[in-house]
Amino acid sequence: MRVVRVDDVKRRVEVVPETTLDLLNLFRLVSVGDVLHSYTTREMKKERADGSYDSERIRVKIAIEVEKKTLEPMTRRVAFLGRIIYESRDAGLEGKYHSIRLTTGQAVTIESRRDFHRIRSFANYYNSRRTDAGVGVILLLVDDEGVAVSRIDGTGLKKLYEKRLPASGKEEPEKRLETVTRLYSGAAEAVEKEVKRMGGGAELLIFGPSVFVSEYVNFLKRSRRELLGFVRKSGEATAGEAGVEELLRSGRLREYADRLKIVSDAEAVEKLLATMARDPAMVALGVEEVLKAVEAGAAELLLVAEDFLWWHLVEERVEKLLEYAEATRADLRVVSSGLEATEKLQSLGGVAAVLRYPM
Repeated sequence: MRVVRVDDVKRRVEVVPETTLDLLNLFRLVSVGDVLHSYTTREMKKERADGSYDSERIRVKIAIEVEKKTLEPMTRRVAFLGRIIYESRDAGLEGKYHSIRLTTGQAVTIESRRDFHRIRSFANYYNSRRTDAGVGVILLLVDDEGVAVSRIDGTGLKKLYEKRLPASGKEEPEKRLETVTRLYSGAAEAVEKEVKRMGGGAELLIFGPSVFVSEYVNFLKRSRRELLGFVRKSGEATAGEAGVEELLRSGRLREYADRLKIVSDAEAVEKLLATMARDPAMVALGVEEVLKAVEAGAAELLLVAEDFLWWHLVEERVEKLLEYAEATRADLRVVSSGLEATEKLQSLGGVAAVLRYPM
């Protein structure tokens, strides 16, 4: 979540949700009676001197007083319905009902007339954990079938480059060097671009079968020596998406857990599974079991799948669980969507806890 500005006088906070998890946090933050400021477009008709009409689509800033909020799990959006109480241009909108549907990357201003302290604390929390663009790492995976470059940062995993070797490149050895050099150069360009974006704090991790890791490092020595200084770690791993999951699952990226959410998410789920295999009595599964554990102060670590929240956050028992966990300062972690760790947690019901003692 990026906090754009805080206005203590007008009791407003402008934010930009960067992930779908940020949208869920906004959904929980905004209450009925709060005011949301955003933009909409309307078509305005202008009459010409000859009596004909021209139409023009205009952008209007509006404010609604929230009366209802809903989740849209299929599209990963949150919607807030309310009556328009302000319009920046006279478009005949004031007093009408309007829905503000938010998605990632869309700015919104929240105004709380009754409980600004809650909104202010929310902004302070995100400002305190906000770090610069250099927080992430660049992950390069290479094998006999191709090469892929991804960025892992606080918002998740983003693929930057991926090229596979064509079948002919593998069948004709004389063409392999030319094809591989082209692919490796493309990957190096993607790394170089990301290094510039991150600045001096960029870190490059190279993983894959050892022979191909060595081959790529030698390529850098020959053709992109300036990138060698950013290589922080290399080692054996499966390439492709399976390689990313293997690295997360194995704990080989553990040193980045304090700043990369998907790494700490994977570690937390692996801890849950290891505890369950060792002593099933030290694990609670499902909303009811976990709620009892949290109420009793027995939950050491509480895990909730983001996918589960998109479908069930509106349920009173789920909101009660989250509120109780926050009130008792339990170690609550929402595991982000799109990774193997989330799928494992979903297979256990979407909600689980590691216990301090058996219940």
